[in-house]
Amino acid sequence: MDKISTPTKTREILKKYEIVLSKHRGQNFLVDPAAAFRIVESACSEGDCVVEIGPGIGSLTQMLAQRARHVAAVEIDRLLVKVLREELKDADNLTVVEGDILDFNIDHLAEVNFPACCRGKEYRVVGNLPYYVTTPILFHIFETAKRASSITAMVQKEVAERISASPGSKVYGALSVASQYYCEPKIIMKVSRKLFFPQPEVESMVLELNIRKRPPVDLKDPELFFLIVRAAFNQRRKTVLNALSNGIPEVSKGTFSRILTMSEIEPSSRGETLSIEDFAAVANSMYEVLEEGEE
Repeated sequence: MDKISTPTKTREILKKYEIVLSKHRGQNFLVDPAAAFRIVESACSEGDCVVEIGPGIGSLTQMLAQRARHVAAVEIDRLLVKVLREELKDADNLTVVEGDILDFNIDHLAEVNFPACCRGKEYRVVGNLPYYVTTPILFHIFETAKRASSITAMVQKEVAERISASPGSKVYGALSVASQYYCEPKIIMKVSRKLFFPQPEVESMVLELNIRKRPPVDLKDPELFFLIVRAAFNQRRKTVLNALSNGIPEVSKGTFSRILTMSEIEPSSRGETLSIEDFAAVANSMYEVLEEGEE
């Protein structure tokens, strides 16, 4: 069978099924077999079961099915579901699921669509994620794919840089901290926009996100941790003291000053200089203060 991830085959499929590409859904298909193979090779090994998000016309799906034990590919576009089921009908280890990945509990989806040999076991997640829903999809995976061991995601270059950024970087922010709480990110490769059809306006990167067995910090209240992280970065130009007191007005500035002192954080520092351990210290100190009944 011809590789779907070639310009000729891609155009043939688009013409055959009279597909009108949706810019809103970020439908830009990879048309470079070498890049596709490299992504698939880094995403899974033989014997792995895979949940693929947004398979499109099957540029990666075809190679994933050739390598993995089983692939459950989740596609929101009804016409593309038809394309996948017809073009890859000979792949007996492929299940095409129609729907929005955000509507599924991913562990349950895997349980229902994987063969018995894969059920209840770890699996991999692979996806070419449209830039407008990258963050919601990633956090949905973190929250509902508890048995996933890794995520290999093709995302907009700027998003990949933000996710993998270190404290002090200009692009380090709430997404960096939250992502690194759940996983260990690593940039695998850059993917030029010239390798897609049609060409998108942005460059892409492939991220490997190895899911942590346990978070890197111990938290007394994870919700409080994420609340503090969001507040610290909502007003990047402000000191962490001002950002927190403005972002969480239920707690007084004086109390936040005490919390930061307990956490050994200089109140005049800024959120982008704080590590995940620093944020954890602030969250745990705040939990203790609130438990005491202050504010």
